[in-house]
Amino acid sequence: MLNEDDVLEQFTKKEDILKIFNLIKSKRIIKTSHFYDRLVFRDLDEEIVDKTLLQKEKIKLIDKRKHRADIGYDFYYELSGNRTLKLCFIPLDNKSLLINAILRHRRWQGSIRFLDKRS
Repeated sequence: MLNEDDVLEQFTKKEDILKIFNLIKSKRIIKTSHFYDRLVFRDLDEEIVDKTLLQKEKIKLIDKRKHRADIGYDFYYELSGNRTLKLCFIPLDNKSLLINAILRHRRWQGSIRFLDKRS
């Protein structure tokens, strides 16, 4: 049984990343109140998010996740060799909710999981 935030799939191929990026970008991106709360909690500058958001060439990994009743996508942007910005989106009918941003001081490759395809 899946937990609320379990990873369903991971994408590292450029064509898969571009397809999901275009899905998110094709809708109006709305930053949620939770997004702003987490920025304050993590002392993260919104300017870093805004500057990086549309730089699709920096996206190296995307997680597809179950979030309550919705499917979400976590984009891992490589900022440098050991810094990764993780942006979490939930695409809805006419908008994409940006629900979280995390600046991680580690390589994005550490987030790759070997998903069990048997379940």
